Amino acid sequence: MALTKITKTGITDASVERAKLGADAVDATKIADAAISEEHLDKSVIIGNTELSEVANSGDILLIYDASAGVLKKILASNINSAPTITSISPTVALSGDGTGNFTFTITGTNYNASATAFFVTNSGTEVNFDSVTRNSATQITGVIAKSSLPGSGEPYDIVVLNPNGQQSKLRNQVNVDQTPIFVTASGSLGDAVIAVATSFSVNATDPESAGNVTFELQSGSLPPSYSLTNTAAEGGTAIIAGTDGTTSSTTTFNFVLRAVDAASNTSSRAFSIRSRVPATESFTSSGTFSVPAGITQCDVLVVAGGGGGGNGPSNNETGGGGGGGAAGGLVFMPNYPVTASGTITVTVGDGSAQVSPETGLTQGGDGQDSVFGAPSNPGIGQGGVLTAKGGGGGGAAGPGIGPGIGAGRTGGSAGGGGGGQPSPSPQIGPATQSTQSGNSGAYGFGNVGAVGNTNPLGGGGGGGGAGAAGNTGMFVGGPGGAGKAYTIADGTTPVFYAGGGGAGAGSPNTCTPATGNAGGGGGDGGGGSGSTYKKPFPGTSGQAGQANKGGGGGAGTTGSCSTSSSFSKRGGKGVVIVRY
Repeated sequence: MALTKITKTGITDASVERAKLGADAVDATKIADAAISEEHLDKSVIIGNTELSEVANSGDILLIYDASAGVLKKILASNINSAPTITSISPTVALSGDGTGNFTFTITGTNYNASATAFFVTNSGTEVNFDSVTRNSATQITGVIAKSSLPGSGEPYDIVVLNPNGQQSKLRNQVNVDQTPIFVTASGSLGDAVIAVATSFSVNATDPESAGNVTFELQSGSLPPSYSLTNTAAEGGTAIIAGTDGTTSSTTTFNFVLRAVDAASNTSSRAFSIRSRVPATESFTSSGTFSVPAGITQCDVLVVAGGGGGGNGPSNNETGGGGGGGAAGGLVFMPNYPVTASGTITVTVGDGSAQVSPETGLTQGGDGQDSVFGAPSNPGIGQGGVLTAKGGGGGGAAGPGIGPGIGAGRTGGSAGGGGGGQPSPSPQIGPATQSTQSGNSGAYGFGNVGAVGNTNPLGGGGGGGGAGAAGNTGMFVGGPGGAGKAYTIADGTTPVFYAGGGGAGAGSPNTCTPATGNAGGGGGDGGGGSGSTYKKPFPGTSGQAGQANKGGGGGAGTTGSCSTSSSFSKRGGKGVVIVRY
């Protein structure tokens, strides 16, 4: 039978079954554009094909599922980011130098996106950003950071590279900072250097990493004249700045900068100053108050007590010896005495002995008064304590026939000399109460005994003790007083003697022929008065007073042999207190 053509309207809905379709009956020409949705795609259309074994080229197009949009998308392989990696960072030890300027680091690895960045992480987990980051290539990044932003306290530092998509890589414990030397000595004034006095200062610095010794060099400025900088060999270095400035004429501050250098050539610098000063001096010739200047914490102090008077001989006596010389006041010298800045200190200046009246005749010389620097309640006295110089003892009276007491030199800071013409074994001298010690540092007192008088009835007296030496015994002449001690405290350069013992009086000659006589003893260096001289025709010369404000002992008198009068003794000199700072 002949085929009959079936029209479109003759096919009802759902009447065509799959089994009735021939193979390849429906081709692409029969499918309209966009007619097939994703729900009609079987996943096997992708996984059923063989996987590529090579790496996709940057121009290859990949199919991805966009989860946020819920659709399939195509993407170039070049736009698929891989996580970055870090192979190395250079340098791994950063030399901090003087702490200024920048560090530059090069980071090497892979997969560094065009907008990749980098940063450090401290040992406590704090992020430290570079000041600038440059992506040189997909395998290299350069970072620049200020030295001050990367202290040694944060080491060892981790390095992190971060791509824009949040992928990152971290390399731990990569960078250490070779730190600069650390000054132990505070900046500013190292102290005062007294002109013409040898002085030294020290500056210390350490290397935090113990990489070697720290040495010092003068970076700028100037040291005081004749001062030099010397490095020690000890680790954690020390520089000694020492010398004697003998040329600066007025108080001058010298400013300078020292550079500390460690074994890795790291450096740090600090500014210092030394004041080369002309010391100020205050001399107290009478009692008063020392006001400690602001900023002054130590000073040199000289304390000299009043001197003792010389002993007299009897008047209207045809025979006899010379009186004993008066002793110098005791002396105390203390350099670097600690004081409290802006405080006050009481100063007491001891007077010399009173003058023995000529009418008194046979008498011992009087004692000098103590000189004192400070009192326990003074707000400026610091830890130096009270300095007391004991007054000098008076000299013994001349004999003969006098008792053992009046003929003896009196006790004091230094002791007076014994009177002449006393029969042996009468006591001749008393002890010195100012302790005597050697050396010139610390609180030291100086005092010495006087000399015994000559026991010959016509013999001379013994000289009074001085701060530096004991008195001396004469035969018929008077014994010289003991020498004092010399200090430059008054002006810093000129040695001046203080506290010399008084000279003894001469003994009477055993003849009254004209032009005969004996000489009195000379006063000791340091203000001691010379003793009386017997001379025909009488009266010869009386003793000399101890020099005021030096604490010298007074010169002794002598007996009026071949005459109706005597040459009398003199008083001791007033003491002094000198402060130099």
